[in-house]
Amino acid sequence: MPATAKSLSLFALVVFTVVSLALAAYYRFPALGERPMHTDEAILAMKSAEFQASGHFEYDPKDFHGPGLHYLTLVWSKLAGWGDVLDWTEAGLRKVTVICSLLLLLTTLLLRDALGRLAAGYAMLFMAVAPMEVYYARYFIMEVPLVLLITLSIAAMWRWSQGGGTIWLIAAGMALGMQHATKETFVINVVAAVAGIVVAKLVIGDFAPKQRGFSMGTRKGRAAKPWLWVLVAAVFTSVTLYSGFFKDWEAVKNSALTYLNYLQRAEGSGHEKPWHYYITLIFYRKDTIVWSEAMIGLLALVGMVHAFIGNHMKNPSRQAFLVFLSVYALALFAIYSFLAYKTPWSILSGEHALILLAGVGTAAISQAIKGKFMRLVFRIAIGVGIYHLIYQTSLAIHRYSADLRNPYVYAHTSSNLMRMRPIVRELQKIAPDDAFDVLVTHRDAGWPLPWYWRDIQSVSYTTVLPDALDARVIVAEPEMQAELEKKLGEKAYIMQGPFGLRPGVLLNMWIEKSLWERHTLNKQQEATSR
Repeated sequence: MPATAKSLSLFALVVFTVVSLALAAYYRFPALGERPMHTDEAILAMKSAEFQASGHFEYDPKDFHGPGLHYLTLVWSKLAGWGDVLDWTEAGLRKVTVICSLLLLLTTLLLRDALGRLAAGYAMLFMAVAPMEVYYARYFIMEVPLVLLITLSIAAMWRWSQGGGTIWLIAAGMALGMQHATKETFVINVVAAVAGIVVAKLVIGDFAPKQRGFSMGTRKGRAAKPWLWVLVAAVFTSVTLYSGFFKDWEAVKNSALTYLNYLQRAEGSGHEKPWHYYITLIFYRKDTIVWSEAMIGLLALVGMVHAFIGNHMKNPSRQAFLVFLSVYALALFAIYSFLAYKTPWSILSGEHALILLAGVGTAAISQAIKGKFMRLVFRIAIGVGIYHLIYQTSLAIHRYSADLRNPYVYAHTSSNLMRMRPIVRELQKIAPDDAFDVLVTHRDAGWPLPWYWRDIQSVSYTTVLPDALDARVIVAEPEMQAELEKKLGEKAYIMQGPFGLRPGVLLNMWIEKSLWERHTLNKQQEATSR
């Protein structure tokens, strides 16, 4: 940034914030319940329900994550006045992550002096409408809360380095501990952050003015061992949450042992992708339409260049932070690209770092341009780029919300599955003497069906066909048809389907013949009466 560049006024930053928040809310809140529940969302929803009902979180170190999201959901459910789990809705659950996304946007203000006010303003604007940010904000999974906590810990350390009190160290530690309790992959961000700190100290020096900042040495009026404050707060927070406030020490032990499982999962576990998967996810993917956050990616590269060679003579601590942020973002993409295991939401923290750097790049270009006409051209170009982001976001959250042509849709529940729900509900109503039961036989227990049928008391889920088949409704994979019909023998059933569960996975439904005939008769009578 040129030494003579004027800073954005406080009023203008407030305007940026209000506009960004309004846009973010506009694209995040509406129609939250329209998209079918992803399997991960459904499992997490049911685990949240079990946690609230029992008061105990059963930690599974092999295939699930920590209790962080469930504690956040508990807090929001109390504030929102949720009732019984049967009254919970997809929209209500997804509001938890939407609110975390809005808080993530506001967290940018804690970094306003590190990024620069103009850069912070642009970053919030990009964050409000970036399709990846918006799409996963509307997902009841851990990623957005995790990115919020990561950003809070970084921002708290920055505020401490600029002269803040020990409270910022404790806040950073609590956010770090909460990260561990939310999703174990936070260690990748820790490694990337350490790489960023090391490079920034080697290239620039310390983070705070006059050689003050992330130093481990004693400083007058400051904590002698700042990292100890962070570590103690982090361990205390993580242990508190995993143990259910010091009642379940087995979960605490398993939260450390789980990394043995993660070493195996890193090899792919069925989610193998080429090394450049995340780069193409940011810059260019085409399926019917072009999906791209290339403007953010390119402006972030400008921000990185500015971090290393820009004019920061009057503020070396700010340059140290920008170098840290640049290395941190690059390290995240490098590590995640190296790992064979890849899912699109995994890179959300890296994409968020790019957005912050894109704000820096945009501000650097804006302040370097001379002449009113060229400034106008640049602003129009940014406006067109933002419009393209908005266009993609609208498609991603509406028309292509569960469509494989959307690059953010991954192993998602098919909209076709929703055709099964009203049929089962109608069968449940007309079953004689309330004698209605459902058997679901599927390799993964038919998720997300346990969420959608959580009010059906007599539904059971198995991964293999039982010997006795007498349920009024049986749901199973097409591959099981021969064995299933053999076990049914002379029992009269009508098969309906197939129904799409998710890409490449189908389900058929066998309905007791007498019940199906009654259902058909009711439909005919309804059609005649219209």
